[in-house]
Amino acid sequence: QQLAGLKDRYPDVVLDIRGKGLLIGVKLGTPNREFMQLARDQHLLVAGGGDNCVRLLPPLTLTLDEAREAIERFERACEAARAKAKEAA
Repeated sequence: QQLAGLKDRYPDVVLDIRGKGLLIGVKLGTPNREFMQLARDQHLLVAGGGDNCVRLLPPLTLTLDEAREAIERFERACEAARAKAKEAA
C-alpha cells in the first residue's frame, strides 16, 4: 500500500509496482542505475531488475518499523530522482 502511495505521488518516477509479498519490483521512469545510486545515497540498497526496474529484497525478518523506514528512504530517493530530472530538463 505504501508503494502504491508513492506511485500516486511520484507518477513520473514510479511507473508500476510488480510482484507479491516481499519480492517487489518497481518500474521506474528514470534509469535504474541512476535511481540505485540515489537510493544508496539514502542508505537503501536496491537491486537492478531489467530495463528501468529495481527490486526490493528485504529480509524475511523485516519489522514494521524497518519497512516504514525503508519506504521513507525510497521516497527520498524518488524526490531526488524528480529533482535530478528537472535539472536535466
